[in-house]
This record gives sequence, C-alpha cells and structure tokens, in this order.
Amino acid sequence: MVYGAEAQQLFTGEKVAPHGGIAGVTRCLELRAELNSGAGAVALSAMRGAERVILLGYDAQLTGGHAHWHPDHGDGLGNAGSVAKWPAQFADLARRLSAVRVVNASRATALECFPRQDLSQALAEREVSKPPLLVNGMHGLGDNLHQRAVVRELLREWDVWLETPWPCLYHDLDGLKMVGKGSRLRTQAKNAQREASRYSVTPVPAGARSLEVRYPPDAVRKHGSVLAAMAAQCAVEPGDFRLPVKREWIERADALVRKWAPTRPILIVRPLVERKEWGGCRNRNPDATVYRELFEAIRDRFHVVSLADLEPGKEWLSGDALPADVSLHAGELDVEVMAGLFSLAAAVYTAPGFAVILAQAVGVPVVSVFGGYESSASFSAGAAFSPYLGLDPVRPCQCFSHVHNCDKRMDLAAAHVRMREFLDEHCKTSAVREDLAAAV
Repeated sequence: MVYGAEAQQLFTGEKVAPHGGIAGVTRCLELRAELNSGAGAVALSAMRGAERVILLGYDAQLTGGHAHWHPDHGDGLGNAGSVAKWPAQFADLARRLSAVRVVNASRATALECFPRQDLSQALAEREVSKPPLLVNGMHGLGDNLHQRAVVRELLREWDVWLETPWPCLYHDLDGLKMVGKGSRLRTQAKNAQREASRYSVTPVPAGARSLEVRYPPDAVRKHGSVLAAMAAQCAVEPGDFRLPVKREWIERADALVRKWAPTRPILIVRPLVERKEWGGCRNRNPDATVYRELFEAIRDRFHVVSLADLEPGKEWLSGDALPADVSLHAGELDVEVMAGLFSLAAAVYTAPGFAVILAQAVGVPVVSVFGGYESSASFSAGAAFSPYLGLDPVRPCQCFSHVHNCDKRMDLAAAHVRMREFLDEHCKTSAVREDLAAAV
C-alpha cells in the first residue's frame, strides 16, 4: 500500500480503499480496484457528493521519461508501469460521472475525456445549482421510453436522480444521474445487472424531493394517452420521448442483418405472450386468430424477424408463434441492438406493449392490434414521431382490468383495408437496401 503506513500513522480522518482486509480502512467499491490513484480520487469526490471537480497536475503521461518526477517524491518511488492505460481508465470513469462536471486545468495532459479550462477561469466560475430531485421511475421498457419525455422536462428545473433498470435509454440526457431500482422483474433485473457500470457513483443528496412516475387508469382516460397521463402526474407538459440511436447500436444490428441477407424489407413482429410477473397479458392481447390472419395478409411482403424473451414457467407463447424468417425468442438481443434493429426495419407489427413505443421512439411505422384492457389511444401520443396504426376491436375497451370480459371482436375487412393502405403509404416494400441486395 503506497504511503499506507504514513497515512495510518498521521491521518486521523476516514480512510478508504478499493480493497478490503486493511485495518482501519473502509472498502469502497465505487473506487474500483482497476482505477489509478488519480482516477480513484475523482471517483471518491463524486461519491462524496461533489458537483464539480477541477484537475491539476493530471498529465497522465510520461514527462521527461518519468511518471513520478516531482521533487517531493522520494527516490524509492519508481515509475508507474501502467501509465499508458490511464487515459482509457479516465475515459471509462468520465462515462460513469455524467452527473459531475470535471474540468482539466492541468498545463499539459494526455486526457481528452474532460473539457480543458484555465485554472483562473475555473476558479472564477460560479454555477447556478438546481434543487435535487429523486424520480422513482417505472420498471417497463415501454414505460421508460415514455418516461424519457418526463425526465427531459424535469431536467430543466431540477438536478435529477432517476431510478431505472434501463440506463442506456437515457444516454443522451446530459446531467441525469441514474441509480438502480432494485427491480426483481426478470428482464429488468437482467438488464440492470448488465448495465451496472452506468449507474452514478454520486449519492442522492439527503433531503432531495421525491417524485413517483405513474399513470393511473382514470388519468389515461382523462388525458387521452399514457404519455399525457404520465406527464400530468408529474406536473410537466407531454414532451418528446424520441430516442437517438447510437451509431454503434446500428452497426451491431446491421451486422445481424447482413448475416440474414434478406431479399425483402424487414418486418419486426412480436408473438403473443403471457408472463407470470404480470397477469394482464391475456386480457390485453388481441384475439389470436385475428392477430394471425392480419399478419398472414402481409407476411409475404417482408423478411420477418420475430423477437421475444421466453423462459419456461416465467414467460411463454400464447398460442403458436407467427411464421418468421428469423426467430429470436430467448432474449438474444440486448436493448441497444434491438433499438438499432428497429431503426433499420421497414415496419413493426405487434400487440400493445413496448414494441409500439420503441418503434415510435426511433421513427419506424408501427401497426398494433388491440384486444382488451386498453385501446389504441394509449399510445396515440407517439403518432407525432412515427406513422402509427392502432387497430381496435369494434367496441374498444379501456377497463385496465386483468379480469374484465372485454369484447375483442374486430371488423376484419375494415382492418385489412386500413393496414394495407397504411403500409402502402408508409413502407417502401418494393426494394431492399442496395448494399444488402448486392451481397445476396
């Protein structure tokens, strides 16, 4: 332990380290053992609640052939052999510290991940702080996409900490701090664990106001959509939930598409499913015969990719799967690749659920066939961002009940006409991307 004995003897305050088993020293996981000491100090500052950090002497490179060249260092302190790794370690830390403003006032530096600023200017700068707000966010993937609009509005007036199991869905919202929600739901818990490094190390300030995001059924009926109800509950205007799809997400999705070598445009479909964690699927799902018949009418126009995350006893198909060219039903795609794939698709065909909102968020035409529980009005706000066709039964129901005997009968002749006209208008189904067609 560098300087360990001296620190133990002379320093009477709290001592922390990334490792355990050191007498009198608290283990701090946020410091992460792979960080260099300089990056660890920045992480510790953030963990203690710092909103702004000014770096001095953070050259992160060999100066005069030495890593430790300052005159107060003893002769026994040799060069740091890992100095070449430091810029990458700082870059990784910078991605996790989106809530903390770090400026680099070092005279010479190899670090490019923090903005540069003259020391005198950095010291003279005064920032206007916003009051802290802890947002108790929702669990669902679709709800978190809608929730983007609410969080975006809240960030105008508040310093926001958001509980969410889907950190990547907020990658573009500068200043947002994300914390784990502790969800026990299967898909959410799986993703939260996968994205654990994206949660903020900055703790929620004591005394922060708390706000719960929700949309009671009466609010949906009153305000006309899930998003409008959600916004009203949080006292903000319904805003923009569109999701910028990062280039690397598209590249990963495109690699899959190239392997499939489709000769027709891609249609993403969701099979009808039920799951143990939420008992409303059966009532919300459309009539299975109606769902299949409408799909069969358009199936030959597309290269069909069917997506689900099934697990025996936890989530299963409701009836038979729809015929598809590619079936990924074991949760093979993470949410980033799925967003990239949606953005490359010609259209999406789905029952009500997250796929409707994801298609709208990335600007892809979507057809959703409704059954009971709710009507197409639920997702009508997203029609401002992408072409949306909600096919309701003859008697749409907004009971939001798991047990109500909803009438799912549909005017199939009219639905066929509406869907055909919608796809003819909004989907380019007569051609495939030239680069893919040339590869076939």
